[in-house]
Amino acid sequence: MSNSTSTPNRSVSADPSSVTRPLFILVDGHSLAFRSYYAFAKGRDGGLRTSTGIPTSVCFGFLKSLLEVIASEQPQSIAVAFDLGLPTFRHEADETYKADRAETPEDFIPDLENLQELLTALNLPVLTCPGYEADDVLATLAYRAHEGGYRVKILSGDRDLFQLVDPQKDITVLYLSKDFIKRSSSTGPEEFGSEEVKTKLGITPAQVVDYKALCGDKSDNIPGVRGIGEKTAVKLLNDYGSLENIYNSLEQIKGTLKTKLQTGKNDAEHSKYLAQLKFDAPVQMELAEGKLEGFDIQILKPLLQKLEFQSFLGKIDQLQERFGGKVVLNTPVESVPVERSQPDSEDDDLWFFSAADTEAYQEQLLPTTVIQPRIIDTPDKLTELVQLLQTYTNPIIPVAWDTETSDLEPRDAQLVGIGCCWGTEPGDVAYIPISHTKGSNLDKDTVLENLRPILESAEYPKALQNAKFDRLVLRVQGIKLVGVVFDTMLASYVLNPDKSHNLNDLAERYLQGI
Repeated sequence: MSNSTSTPNRSVSADPSSVTRPLFILVDGHSLAFRSYYAFAKGRDGGLRTSTGIPTSVCFGFLKSLLEVIASEQPQSIAVAFDLGLPTFRHEADETYKADRAETPEDFIPDLENLQELLTALNLPVLTCPGYEADDVLATLAYRAHEGGYRVKILSGDRDLFQLVDPQKDITVLYLSKDFIKRSSSTGPEEFGSEEVKTKLGITPAQVVDYKALCGDKSDNIPGVRGIGEKTAVKLLNDYGSLENIYNSLEQIKGTLKTKLQTGKNDAEHSKYLAQLKFDAPVQMELAEGKLEGFDIQILKPLLQKLEFQSFLGKIDQLQERFGGKVVLNTPVESVPVERSQPDSEDDDLWFFSAADTEAYQEQLLPTTVIQPRIIDTPDKLTELVQLLQTYTNPIIPVAWDTETSDLEPRDAQLVGIGCCWGTEPGDVAYIPISHTKGSNLDKDTVLENLRPILESAEYPKALQNAKFDRLVLRVQGIKLVGVVFDTMLASYVLNPDKSHNLNDLAERYLQGI
């Protein structure tokens, strides 16, 4: 199973060298929590609750969304920042700062407390900083992570964080739309780089603070310059570049606009102070603490049971894998013949390679093999692939298959793509994109109808990782998978029931040197 989603709306072009660096995702906790709450609170039942009345809209929406982002982005590290709800240095500078915010809904508070407990159980750093806001924590960690060699993506629905977007530091924002949590489409958060910020706001990320200094921000009660709106602020910044240059060029500005700027200079400077994020907040966290290394199932299970998250409980092994942990299957297996004295005494259906065969084969390989997948993005390429696959009928050398999906739950999952591998050469692998948000895709129905004769026939032997998942995914798509002769996950369990069975660990265990 490799059900990594490909759902985010991506248009950011990254430096190719940057993808080799690990990815650190920083989550704006309150932003995602409030979006989760309001996604369900406006429903007919007034939000999600357990049978005993515990509110769960925040926990469910947050966890569901976080899992989707993890699946699509494949980060190595994550940290979540929250506001403390206490006065900060900004409140000390302006007692009216955020004074007009609506009061927090009563049922949001216990839901948030359960969420933070849930995140801690998932072994994710939950961060706050007295005297500072979550945005300052995110800004500080973004710069620390950059200096530590990470790419950084900040998950938030707050446009204030656009000021952190920096292509030189490889920092972008995964922007949450208002309907992200309850969407029925496959569109995930939109990734904002410099060009996307410019398109949305009309200014660059470096001008966001000056923009707020000019036109203010009603949601935060930042005043700005009286009489200057968003359009005027954008024009001024496009003409002069920065707040400083605007005030250095007042003689070039005529009429009432010049008067407004002169009168409002102190307000502009004060607003800039309130809008500017801090990069030196005293955040107590080492970057290594954010590494995804799995969680203690015995700690997480009681929380999921308390919240009655049966769907997550049923997929706890998949959750463990997704959070970087090792899955240990506890189902007892009786009379499993793990060791054999002689290879030729093994059953023909179970024997594949002896240790000597494997070592001899590895010695023949180059230290590094560069995979050259065929991207099947035209009908002609699909026809050619089908004709090729129809020649592979030997059960000793099955074709490996994999589905890429948008969700851990097969009934909710969108089929994003299908991959297959039929040999040991770098080019003996193909991928069929079906519903990616970027690049060419083939029509799903066309792909499935062309592959149906192969997927539904025992004549064409197949190997998969966790075939049960892919079987269910394909069944939802109207395909009855037949001919599975080998499952790497099950084989790993038979050989080593106490070890991890995810593909990364299996590759490290059995394919070293390849």
